[in-house]
Amino acid sequence: MAKKSKIIQIGGQTLTFSEAIKEKFHVIYLPGNYDLMADEAGERFFVEGEFNPKNNRSLFILGADALLLRSFPLQLAQFPAYQIFYDAEAEISPHQEQILEQKFAHPYRTKEDSLESLREKVWDLSIGQMGYKVKPEMVAVSEGFKGQSTKFGNSYMQLMGEFTPEFSEILHWRRHSVDFGAGDKLAFYPEDTVVKGDLELEYRIYVLEKNHYNIIKVIKGSPQQFRNQEIIVHNDTEHTVYTSIGLYAKGGQGEIQVGNIHFRKYLNDKSVMFSGATTLIDRQVRNEEVNCYFHPGDMKPPLSVYFSGYRSAEGMEGRGMMANMGGPFILLGDPRLEGGNFYLGSSEFEAQISQFIQDKLEWLGFSNQDLILSGLSMGTFGALYYAADLSPAAVIVGKPLANIGTIALNERINRPEMWGTSLDMVLHHGGSSTTANAESLDQKFWDKFSKGNYDSTTFALAYMKQDDYDHKAF
Repeated sequence: MAKKSKIIQIGGQTLTFSEAIKEKFHVIYLPGNYDLMADEAGERFFVEGEFNPKNNRSLFILGADALLLRSFPLQLAQFPAYQIFYDAEAEISPHQEQILEQKFAHPYRTKEDSLESLREKVWDLSIGQMGYKVKPEMVAVSEGFKGQSTKFGNSYMQLMGEFTPEFSEILHWRRHSVDFGAGDKLAFYPEDTVVKGDLELEYRIYVLEKNHYNIIKVIKGSPQQFRNQEIIVHNDTEHTVYTSIGLYAKGGQGEIQVGNIHFRKYLNDKSVMFSGATTLIDRQVRNEEVNCYFHPGDMKPPLSVYFSGYRSAEGMEGRGMMANMGGPFILLGDPRLEGGNFYLGSSEFEAQISQFIQDKLEWLGFSNQDLILSGLSMGTFGALYYAADLSPAAVIVGKPLANIGTIALNERINRPEMWGTSLDMVLHHGGSSTTANAESLDQKFWDKFSKGNYDSTTFALAYMKQDDYDHKAF
């Protein structure tokens, strides 16, 4: 049986929680004037004046009479970010209010609708990362579409021609057997864009009985409604169900591009993957995205940035590892293609990544010499590439991959059919699988990297001398 985390309520009216939440959390109620240092209940919140890391996953609810809202700022400042709830109608000292803001604490009110929102956020914090993309081989062009269709590897589909005056199906994704449990809510994120024409798109998600595949209901919405989570996919039955998806279009002559489609566990604050995480969106390239998460930690330098490696599962790597270090950190994850697109995109998109990191440095009051960029495998590319913009104190990478085009060229003879994503990247960024486009992809990295100022940057690299992915990198 998995060890339960804790919900620790200090002061205020005693809150009740569902059995589902109590299966995941041990709920502890303490009076508002509870002395955390004397700790008569023996919970060991602090050890020798320092917050006990065994409580890093605990949630703290501070009622209106909790002394922590008015006193003991050194204690409150050590509580974990995103995991504090406080009564917004309480009398809160200015210093404590500033700490709560820095911890991204959640205010609540004692009205029932606000308490229900609190319970939903507690549930969100109990959920691990969960998401998946529907594999590209599951998609097919619908028989009714009479235009031209081109599949660019696992990167995207292009459809062009005459689209009907009213909505008709142009693509469909076959039923996929990922269990969608009773009561589950999913966010649906499609990658697509209208390249030419005044076309309108509509996705229809068919919720199917698991064993008989009868349609239970159809959820309809525009791409933007789904991306904004204005419409979610809710299994409001008492059974596990399956889904299939259709894309409909109308509007005459035009062209569209459709990339991956993603399902993720829906979070009530509209975060991505876990509470507090968000996305950076490439508006120039099919609304593709990179996921990012900032944690303020102890607010002390350095700010550590970890670029997740190549992974077919959706989500970000390194959360536990970075949190255990205690300092502020950023996680980045790339859910595009099969396992990532190496954090590349349009110039506007790449500028968003650099700016996200720069903004957090400024929020913390740090300089770029308080910044460390790191990553493994695919993450090394991101760390090295964005070092050119950010001039960090250090870049720490293991098994660096820089020449993606060279890796793609190796697929023909040196490493046949070993890593097709490199070929997808050549298609994605160049539009066709040619030697010239592969070499151009290599040069994109070196053109960027050569413009950086590394006078005050330390590079720490671990590399396999006989690496057969990129034999030139050493």
